[in-house]
Amino acid sequence: MKRINNKFLIALVSILLLISACKKSYLDKAPSDSLLSDQALNTIAGLKDALNGAYSAMRSATLFGRDFPVSGDLQADNTFVETKNAGRYLPQYNYSVVVNDDVASEMWNDSYLVILRANRILETRLTGADVDKVKAEASAIRALMYFKLVNIYAKPYSDDPSSLGVPLILKYNPFLYPSRNTVKEVYTQIVADLTTAIPLASDYTSSVRLSKYAIKAILAKVYLYMGDNTNAKTTAADVISNSGFQLTTPANYQAFWGNPNIRTDKLETLFEVDADVINNNGFDDLGGIYINGYQDLYASKQLVALYGTTDIRNTVLVNGFTKSGATAVLVNKYSNAQNGNRDNLKVIRLSEVYLIAAEASLPGNEAVALSYLNGLVANRDPGLMYASTGAALLNDIVTERRKELAFEGDRFYDLNRLKQPIVRVSNAGAIP
Repeated sequence: MKRINNKFLIALVSILLLISACKKSYLDKAPSDSLLSDQALNTIAGLKDALNGAYSAMRSATLFGRDFPVSGDLQADNTFVETKNAGRYLPQYNYSVVVNDDVASEMWNDSYLVILRANRILETRLTGADVDKVKAEASAIRALMYFKLVNIYAKPYSDDPSSLGVPLILKYNPFLYPSRNTVKEVYTQIVADLTTAIPLASDYTSSVRLSKYAIKAILAKVYLYMGDNTNAKTTAADVISNSGFQLTTPANYQAFWGNPNIRTDKLETLFEVDADVINNNGFDDLGGIYINGYQDLYASKQLVALYGTTDIRNTVLVNGFTKSGATAVLVNKYSNAQNGNRDNLKVIRLSEVYLIAAEASLPGNEAVALSYLNGLVANRDPGLMYASTGAALLNDIVTERRKELAFEGDRFYDLNRLKQPIVRVSNAGAIP
């Protein structure tokens, strides 16, 4: 009887092991956007899948999908929040963010998730031209995320480069408890990642991939934020002169913003994060917060007053909106919130590169600065041309940055790095 029991036990264990093996073989499959490290790093196909996963994570509503651009305008003077909402963004608007604030915590955590995915790609042992191109994009993604983090969670470089920045995590290590690096150390890594990526990066294929000139445009912006005007000007001028990108025409400006499709025509958008019929944030996207959906945020009266009557940028503002007897100006840069194919999330455009070149040229060459500034303004507002000098010219460049990049998340960080005050004018009479 004992011998029979032993045989039965052996057979039972064998069956269980077989079932376990089957389960492991057929059921334990990782999602496509969270590939296991060994899978992602063993083949070029797996490496490309891992890169797609990094791009996909950038789409999150906690990052470029909404919170990044919203925070950069709302904490400054471009937008205001309707106080009768469900509490969305009130701490950011009122400067009352606490340590466990959801928006601040999620931007932090999800930024490091993107960095983790980029790090796994960069740790591959594969070699070859195709691998180099994938690694170039991963390096640029990591740099872009650190650029956002160090501006959101640290003092500007112009204030004190030796002040505490954010932790630099360059290799996957789940047991690491990192300390904060200095702002200068973070920027040094950002520049290193971008300059490493540029010679390896692909030429332009579409607006949703970090190609060579998209990376150069981001690098020009990083140099500007560091106060390195020489490199900012040289890099921006290279993009303007050699990338083949063009500004959208005045007649096509509104259609440019209303087009939800990936661009392949080198029209203005150097890089944007893809959002399509399947992969989008629903009403948690920018269109949902601004015009179709929650509709919690509105353009400030102070900003709207800056646009002249001949300025084509007026076409993405909707005047005369009323609610509960009050009025407001709606933001219509993200008009596809109710459409199947959502708005892609623009990160760097040629128009900003013109403004980078203008600002970086200003110390020592006002004529060149004016040339770049008016080169953009002539396209946006035929009724306006600048002829200012000195401090007034810098103010005009900053004003045009505000007008051009409104609702894209730059205003707060521009004021910070330039040590300019945030002055909010009352929106009395608007939706409370």
